[in-house]
Formats: sequence, C-alpha cells, structure tokens
Amino acid sequence: MATVYIAPTAQGSADGTSAANAYAYSSLSTAETDAGSGGTIYFTDGAYDFTTDVTWNADGVTYQSLNPLGAVLTRTGLSSGGSAGELEIAGSGNSIASRVKNFKIVNMKVWFYQPSGLTGDNTPLLQGCDISSTTDLLTTTGVLRAQNGTSGYPVRILDNSIHWKFGSSDPFWASRLNEATVERNSFYFDLGSISGTIASASSSFTSSKNNIFMSSDDAKMGSDSKAASSTNCCFYQFHSGNTSGGTDNVFADPQFVDAPNADLRLRPSSPCINAGTAS
Repeated sequence: MATVYIAPTAQGSADGTSAANAYAYSSLSTAETDAGSGGTIYFTDGAYDFTTDVTWNADGVTYQSLNPLGAVLTRTGLSSGGSAGELEIAGSGNSIASRVKNFKIVNMKVWFYQPSGLTGDNTPLLQGCDISSTTDLLTTTGVLRAQNGTSGYPVRILDNSIHWKFGSSDPFWASRLNEATVERNSFYFDLGSISGTIASASSSFTSSKNNIFMSSDDAKMGSDSKAASSTNCCFYQFHSGNTSGGTDNVFADPQFVDAPNADLRLRPSSPCINAGTAS
C-alpha cells in the first residue's frame, strides 16, 4: 500500500509522490496501481470536471480529498432538467471495496456497485462529503443506490451533508439500500419545482442512526416511512408516515442554518443538538 497524490492537471515531476508532484487526474489508473490495496489517493484542491460518469473501483483503495471539501467533483454540461451524472463506488470482485471521503460533489448521483459478500470495514464507503445539485436531477433509477443483488450488499453512508434538487417523479433512494448503514448524515431535499411526487424505492434501513432527514414540501413527498427503523433521527416534513415511532427520534424542524443554500449546520436552538447518544 502507498500514499499517492492527484491534481486536476500534472504538477512538478508528476510522479504522484507529493502534492507538489501530483499525477494528473488523467493518470488515475497509474495512481491506483501505485496505491495498491489499503493505499490512499489524495486529491489536491481544485475542480475535477467530468463529462461522463466516473467509476472508482480499485480494490481496497481510499479516494480522499487532501483538504476536506477542497477537491470538487463536478458533472459539467448538466442543464436544467438534465440527467444527473454518476459517481460509482465499486465493490464488484473486490476483497475490500472502494472508499470515498471528504469530497465536495456537485450534480452527480452516487451508486454503490455490486458489493456482494463484503462485510464490516470492507464494504463500500461514502464519508464526510458535501453533496449537492445546482439544478433538478432527473433520474428514474435513484440518486443514491446500491446496484444489483437483493441481499448481502451492505454499504456505508456516514457523516455526509446532502442537498439535492429534484424534478419530475423521481426516487431519491433507489432499491437495495435495505442493508445500508446510514449514520450521522444531514439530508435536505429541495422539492420546490416538482409537479409530481418524489418517492423512495428502497426498503427501510435497519441501522439509520443519528440522521437528519428533511423535505422542503411534505405534500410532494411520496409514501415513505423511515421512522420505525430509525434511532436518534430527526424527521421534518418528510412525509406524513414519519411523525412517530422508532427509538429516541425527534419530529420537529432541525433548524438548519440555511437549508435552501445547502448550509446544513444546526442553529444553536436546534432540538437535535445533544439529542443523540454516544453509541
């Protein structure tokens, strides 16, 4: 295993040994080989603009922003009402799945691909990311999805801030996330421009602890009840099915600082502060 550095364009000697000598992103496959299983590829600050979908699938490699949220992954060319780009975090055929940490991700849906048979710390991971869209994300396949298989496909979604805009009648959760570990995330779904109903296509998670779920307009949220399978979560305007149940949940406005503009920090008066547990 090794530590390797990548930048939007080549830096210095471009051998990946330091931020000052980072590989260009176009040399990602070389960086993955250098890092090896258990290694880390650090992305230096800057914009990484993709015109096609992105797959990060090297066995056991961690893809991480060198400075939290300094590396920005962007799907360019996405006009209003256009189809979302895709970041695919893969576990297919891996003994240790890919891990993605601390990026700012704009206008991209996130899929976890075939993490079959993996358990614990070896499962695909999305952690510490700020994920948002600047326009409606149109997709019939969901913006957060565990792809393929019906069981034995666990993934981890931890410590992320997620602010998505939607159009049409699209699912935000896609199928097969019923085994996901979804913890300590803040979600805000901007449904203001939707004429139809947005819905979840996923079974309820059984391990969703200390999350904050929120919708800007309950009337446009499709049938979805996560409260019964949740612990230490806050639900607000997230469908009428999420008004009671579960363990130690809060059913009130979480009081984000500025949710419409993707600032999902909590105000000092938030009922969520100190409402969780240490476990």
